[in-house]
Amino acid sequence: MFYSIVRSHSMVRPTPVCRRQADPLMVQKLWTAINFIRSQKQVANSDRIERYIQREYSVAPDEIERQLNFAVADRLISVYRAVANKGNNPGAEQDGYRVQPADENEVL
Repeated sequence: MFYSIVRSHSMVRPTPVCRRQADPLMVQKLWTAINFIRSQKQVANSDRIERYIQREYSVAPDEIERQLNFAVADRLISVYRAVANKGNNPGAEQDGYRVQPADENEVL
């Protein structure tokens, strides 16, 4: 972990600096997509996220997948296993994505 020096009146203390892999603007787009999909009571899987971002922002699918993986690695988005209850194939498992709460994103 990298540290930067913060100088306050008479005290010098290091503060942690967090380096992210994901593009901040793309992370905001991913958060918007996940929140929109989840507001419709659906699992925010990678296919739905890709379709939403392509429709709204015209971003290439491979870039969306890459940035989604970076956001997961940076712990800005969490992955969970969802099991389908309705539809054509009940019981099928798929990876869902959730936005991490704000307090979990802070650097320790």
